[in-house]
Amino acid sequence: MTQVWPALTAEIVIGIDSTYNFMNYIDPENPVPLVLAVDEPTTIIFSLKDDLITSGWTFQDRPFVVGADYSINFSSYSWLDNSVGDVAAPKTKFRLVFQCARLGVYEYSLMFVDSHGQKIGLDPKMENGGGQ
Repeated sequence: MTQVWPALTAEIVIGIDSTYNFMNYIDPENPVPLVLAVDEPTTIIFSLKDDLITSGWTFQDRPFVVGADYSINFSSYSWLDNSVGDVAAPKTKFRLVFQCARLGVYEYSLMFVDSHGQKIGLDPKMENGGGQ
């Protein structure tokens, strides 16, 4: 069986700016806050910025946790191959599908391990037509 992925893809490249804020570096010259608005089924790809990977950051074994969704909107995640140069970087990139089955603002957490082995949870917003 072949997985059918939504036509729309949103990519988030997580990095830290000079004032220690987590930002989306999908456009390295213009990083933006980690806020994602989706209003149709979307494949969402999360990855770490190369400098975080090089310094030893990874996602935790369970990289994405969403509250009170009960598998209505979000699929389970799957790891994607990633590398920095020629060096493999396991657990630094994953994807999931947002089904867009229910409107609202979702509480989700991205789960990391930093270069010291400390576990970190980050809670950005994801909005789906519900507003605030």
